[in-house]
Amino acid sequence: MKRMTPRLVYVLMLFVAVIAVSCSKDGDAGPAGPAGPAGPAGPAGPAGGKGDPGTANVIYSAWTDVAFVPEKDPDTGDTLAFTASIMAPKLTKEILNSGEVKVYFNWGTTAEPEVDPLPLFDIYIGGGLSCTTTFYEGEIFMISNFDLSSRMNDANAKVFQFRYILIPGGTTARQSVNWKDYNSVKAYLGLKD
Repeated sequence: MKRMTPRLVYVLMLFVAVIAVSCSKDGDAGPAGPAGPAGPAGPAGPAGGKGDPGTANVIYSAWTDVAFVPEKDPDTGDTLAFTASIMAPKLTKEILNSGEVKVYFNWGTTAEPEVDPLPLFDIYIGGGLSCTTTFYEGEIFMISNFDLSSRMNDANAKVFQFRYILIPGGTTARQSVNWKDYNSVKAYLGLKD
């Protein structure tokens, strides 16, 4: 085997040094080049699935006059409460079982509403105002300890009116999942093996 001469060793060392310096990242970056032209648009992705139904099927009433009737104690004749009903023909058994019913009371006028949701509990009015609701097919029943009948105010505008909103159920809620059972979790989250 031949020995390397010192001259060849120096040449190889110089060659390695030049390569190492030229590959280092410490040099100054050159100026940015001009932007290239925009590429063509990619192909369209696949169509998504049909989404959940929206709230286009929400039903609501206008502000409605309601007359409360006093409920009397048959023995003493004292007024025990005031009751009223709002007829709601679109309040179906399906909404009662899987939807939502909201009722609102307007202290003010339709031009200047002051609205509270029912059930209503106000401790500042006459020792405590209470008005609650019970829902039946086609009817909203209300009971109050004050007469909340619709009436005219001093400016001859209608006040003390009610309105309702019926929200049919759209999608059944998911069932509870056993987080300790892999197959239940997999089915709940729609995972694949």
